[in-house]
Amino acid sequence: MKKVALITGAAQGIGFETAKLLGEQNYSVILADVQPNVVEKADELKELGMDAYSLEFDLSDSSTFQLLVDFITENFGHLDALINNAAMLVDMGKHPSDLSETLFRKVMEVNYIGPFLLTQKLVPLLKKSEAGRIVNLSTQVAQLAQLSDMNSPLREDICAAYQSSKVGVNAMTVLYAKELESFGIKVNSCCPGWVDSAMNTEDLPDYGDEARPKTLREGADTSVWLATLDKEGPTAGFFTDRKRIGW
Repeated sequence: MKKVALITGAAQGIGFETAKLLGEQNYSVILADVQPNVVEKADELKELGMDAYSLEFDLSDSSTFQLLVDFITENFGHLDALINNAAMLVDMGKHPSDLSETLFRKVMEVNYIGPFLLTQKLVPLLKKSEAGRIVNLSTQVAQLAQLSDMNSPLREDICAAYQSSKVGVNAMTVLYAKELESFGIKVNSCCPGWVDSAMNTEDLPDYGDEARPKTLREGADTSVWLATLDKEGPTAGFFTDRKRIGW
């Protein structure tokens, strides 16, 4: 039975590269995005001989999630990998007291509440897989150990809504991992690091001593690794460059 993966935020950047890498491993890949050009991006993969599909949906509107569920149910009957990749970073430099309620709610809806509810809707299809995998894209600037270190070199790298949403994503990872462990489903978070993508800005935090940002392929590598773990692989973990890091 051919494996099936759903990647959100797949119309560009790391999401598209993740879909491409999974397509290269002979997965049927479903590219989901709010952007209409997701159709063209799926066509690009089809031209490379991959089994690719596209669906428009909005993470801030849970009423659109059933479209994904129905499509997967009707065409495949199961889901092997869910990669919650889509996110927005629009509050660089904003401290908690600087955030408008509108901006805060929008970021939380797209980055945390949407993925939480989408995962909930897709759990029944993941349970029908022989080896279901959930990968949640997070960030090292949402590590509580780093955020609580008043001497951290990243202390001034503040994006309060984005960081709060990704703390939620990490909590969701552990909670779903506990619930789904008995079904053989592995759930992990990962940080792609500093990647040359549309989300990249001059104000993004320094992730280490890298002389250059990662390529998209390098940035997508850990997501793909976690999406294709064998039965001995980890669950309830936070990873970057295929290495476990602290929460």
